[in-house]
Amino acid sequence: MHNNLKAVRSVVLAVAGMGVCLGAQAGTGTSLLSPGYQTQLESWLGEGRLALTNIYSKAAGDTSLDFHKASDGKGRTFSIMEATNASGQTWIVGGYNPQSWNSSGSYNMSSDNSQRTAFIFNLTSGVIRPQTPRGYAIDMVGAYQTYNGAEYGPVFGYGHDLFVSGNLSSAGYSNMYSYIDPVKGGFGESLLDGSQYSKPDVTYGALQIFTIGVVPEPATYALLLAGLCMLAASRLYKRRATLA
Repeated sequence: MHNNLKAVRSVVLAVAGMGVCLGAQAGTGTSLLSPGYQTQLESWLGEGRLALTNIYSKAAGDTSLDFHKASDGKGRTFSIMEATNASGQTWIVGGYNPQSWNSSGSYNMSSDNSQRTAFIFNLTSGVIRPQTPRGYAIDMVGAYQTYNGAEYGPVFGYGHDLFVSGNLSSAGYSNMYSYIDPVKGGFGESLLDGSQYSKPDVTYGALQIFTIGVVPEPATYALLLAGLCMLAASRLYKRRATLA
């Protein structure tokens, strides 16, 4: 009897702990992912509350190989990084990749508008730049979603619109091409400060990769808890019947 009650209690605590865990992932994050930035990313993605799991944080001496080892094949992600321009100004920028990173040396292409769901962003300034949709004379501009090369860090667009070099620190840049406004244009602009690209002079500090999950609604937890409790109660009943 004692063992069965203990099992039921363990089930209840496990479900409660799962809820706390998801809430912590979605609410606190790490040094780059403040609650305000978390809320902004959730708003841009439009899927409700998110459980963001940090799968990679750049360490001293890391290269693109470390990034790819941690991130390849992990599904959709947010890449978030500190980016500093030549004038010493720093922004928190990054991108949403709806496909897994890989090391194939090729682009993730998205021909149809329905597939062009990636976006890059500047969390500091509150700017989002979605993939350029298809339209007259620019059908293929926005097709280049991400570039996947073992020799580079996260790379978005053909420009490259947001580029992290192999050492994950120096010689980075932002040269807008695949994430421009189809009406206003903006070819060659920087995601950081809107200036025109001239040379790879962006330096990256902290860089973090987060996988993306959707936090279940409270009602979902209640149903799961009820189901697990019923299962535990059923097992307890069967055990009593066996011992009778």
